[in-house]
Amino acid sequence: MYRHPRSCLRQLHLVMGLVTLAAFVLTGQYLDKVHDHLVGMPDGPRLFLRSAHIYLLWSGIANALLGCHLARAPRGFARPLQTSSSLLILAAPLLLAYSFFLEPYGPDLQRPVSWWANVAAFAGVLGHAAAHWLGGRGNADAAMTPAAER
Repeated sequence: MYRHPRSCLRQLHLVMGLVTLAAFVLTGQYLDKVHDHLVGMPDGPRLFLRSAHIYLLWSGIANALLGCHLARAPRGFARPLQTSSSLLILAAPLLLAYSFFLEPYGPDLQRPVSWWANVAAFAGVLGHAAAHWLGGRGNADAAMTPAAER
């Protein structure tokens, strides 16, 4: 059975969102069990770990919401913009998980992978908004219109 790529993209967002939210819960347990809930930890490492943990939360929420509400953009310029924007948002949790576990923290408090993940997600959200506004609202209006009026 053929499935439209948008429905696959919607499912990818939902799965990524749920997996990332589970990762948020698990990293919270990691911070509690391995790092004694960051008690007594110097400010720099504590800032790195806590912010990386919260970044996982917001990226999971963003993906889960797109998984629940992504409406297919109409044909034309809006579709590839929507797809590329989704790919940026899907990449963010992967980069943030890498940042949480593998990106070293140093005295200068620089975390480039996390920075790029946030930029990618921000660009993805802007791209989705642009696809929505410039290309029409896609199927969102049809989904909210009662069947008798369609």
